[in-house]
Amino acid sequence: MRKPSMLMVCCALTLTLVGCTTSDQSKTEEAENKPAETEQQTETPAETPTDKEDEQAEQPTPETEEPTAEEPSEDQPEEEVPVAEAPPVEEPTEAPSEPLEQNGTANLKLDTLVLVNKQIALPAGYKPADLVTANIDFVESATGERKMLRKEAAQAIEKLMTGAKAADIELKGTSAFRSYDYQVQLFNNYVARDGKEQAMKYSAPPGHSEHQTGLAIDVSSASVGYQLTQSLEQTKEGKWLADNAHTYGFIVRYQRAYEAETGYMYEPWHLRYIGVEHATDVHKANVPLEHYLEQLMD
Repeated sequence: MRKPSMLMVCCALTLTLVGCTTSDQSKTEEAENKPAETEQQTETPAETPTDKEDEQAEQPTPETEEPTAEEPSEDQPEEEVPVAEAPPVEEPTEAPSEPLEQNGTANLKLDTLVLVNKQIALPAGYKPADLVTANIDFVESATGERKMLRKEAAQAIEKLMTGAKAADIELKGTSAFRSYDYQVQLFNNYVARDGKEQAMKYSAPPGHSEHQTGLAIDVSSASVGYQLTQSLEQTKEGKWLADNAHTYGFIVRYQRAYEAETGYMYEPWHLRYIGVEHATDVHKANVPLEHYLEQLMD
């Protein structure tokens, strides 16, 4: 048998090596191509999430969700929002149902609104049943009943004096309640000194004095020597009274502008209690008490 030549052997080896190399290269290319395809398939779900995943992504967890106002749906009626109640409307001052006077005698049923002036007198022998001593500073000459007022008025003047002190205003009472008999003596003394015509300008005849109602008090200050004088008007005490007495239920009864109507000279010291509501109305209207009460009952 003929032995293969060296050339033939080399050729055979070369062909064998080439075939192996080609086969390995094919296998290598196949191996490299397969992971690339797999990677492409696993990325697809991340790029196109399902509807369920979209819902989960849009709904915040309870821990991170911030409270927001819920808007009512079209199918459900809107919840009624409670409306804050308005403050109560102050009722207008009720007019007294009683007449101011009967045959020249004051109507006591009007209580703190009782009207007493030169034309209207208190019933003979009248004295309030609820007189108490006002717990305020009085001048030394004020003693006994002259320190007394009806209970409601006494409580009001105590508050007024407290308010005055808080505002650095010093006041003292000089005369409160006066009985009919006391007014007889006082008026007669003025007549004897100045004559009846002149006395009538600053003093009331017996039975016609507001002091007898237990609702009036005269006050003064050290700045005028505790005298009852019109110069009180120019002091800080007089100005404070004019601006603030109504907030405690008092009015400065006899104003300068209405001397002809009231029949009395201007008295910045004479306070008359009618209650906070009415005193505030009189202060705002700036009218005499007679005019206010007449309008109130129309």
